[in-house]
Amino acid sequence: MTIYCSKKLETFLGQIAPTIQPTDHSIFGDWNGHLFTIDRKKCLIFMNNRTCYSVLMTNIKKKDTKDFGQVFRERLIKQLDHDIKLNEGQEIKLRRNLIDIKLTKSNNDKKILGTINHHVENLKYNNFQDGIENWDEVYVTGLLNGYLVRTKILHDRQKRRDFFRPIEIMEELIK
Repeated sequence: MTIYCSKKLETFLGQIAPTIQPTDHSIFGDWNGHLFTIDRKKCLIFMNNRTCYSVLMTNIKKKDTKDFGQVFRERLIKQLDHDIKLNEGQEIKLRRNLIDIKLTKSNNDKKILGTINHHVENLKYNNFQDGIENWDEVYVTGLLNGYLVRTKILHDRQKRRDFFRPIEIMEELIK
């Protein structure tokens, strides 16, 4: 699996490989990631290119990203378990498919980057009353994944849907 990093995220992580040719090895697709700030705190958002499913990490410090592949894998599984209620077989399948996570430069996927920017603006605007220190990032990400998204992505054997909820598409993909 590949995570395509924005320039800001690339600079922050400092673990970026040279440009990687896209592959279709992971049935879960690849991800785009971006670094942004809210209340002077660094946040990371990742979005799946097949489902627009998101993973949000708030109040991140450089030391938290030492073994980034492991950090992302555990955070994604925690989010999926919250949103979809993974069974043991699904979690094993996920872990098997998430063994090799590569970080590389952005692929400039306009559909995904536009949706990421929309989510970031929603997060900055709403700011969930109590400030970012008090966010339950799993709950907030669950809200993002339940929002109706408008972008054209291919899924479900090459069918196009203009409006969808990312959580529903990810659930179909996992089953």
